[in-house]
Amino acid sequence: MNMLRTTVLAAASAITLLAALPAQAAIQNWDFSGQFDSGALIGAAYSGRVAFDDAALTGVGHEWLLLDSFSFTLLGQHYALADAAAPAEAAFVDGRFVGVGYSVASGDPLFSLVAGYEQIGEAFVAYDTVAGLSGAGSLAFTPAVPEPGSWALMAGGLALLAGMARRRA
Repeated sequence: MNMLRTTVLAAASAITLLAALPAQAAIQNWDFSGQFDSGALIGAAYSGRVAFDDAALTGVGHEWLLLDSFSFTLLGQHYALADAAAPAEAAFVDGRFVGVGYSVASGDPLFSLVAGYEQIGEAFVAYDTVAGLSGAGSLAFTPAVPEPGSWALMAGGLALLAGMARRRA
């Protein structure tokens, strides 16, 4: 019983210490998808996911943050951060996410994800094939749904806190 009490007290102390620390932004995960609406690849669909830490945002003006992860599937081909021709970045305007800047400069097709200038709805994908045929397509972003394991971890933490609160009452 003493060991259980010591463990609970240590957990409560750790939670209290963490609560006293300044709040940090979390890693943001966004899913995206779309399809080409012009050019030789018209109708081809694509999708992916990006992740970034927005802790460094000031919330003022245009800002860019490096991506922590990137995955993209286009025409059965998978792309990641390592495939980018330049640093891949998340774009923000006054603290609002407006899309991603990511380009591939080898293979077929060559393509770029282009962030919106003022709004997320302005984001798009542009491409150019080896044959010189180019086009563009839509790009829609949605916040990613947390993995089931994340929900279970959060529920476990809340249950621990509820149990500690009941014991104190």
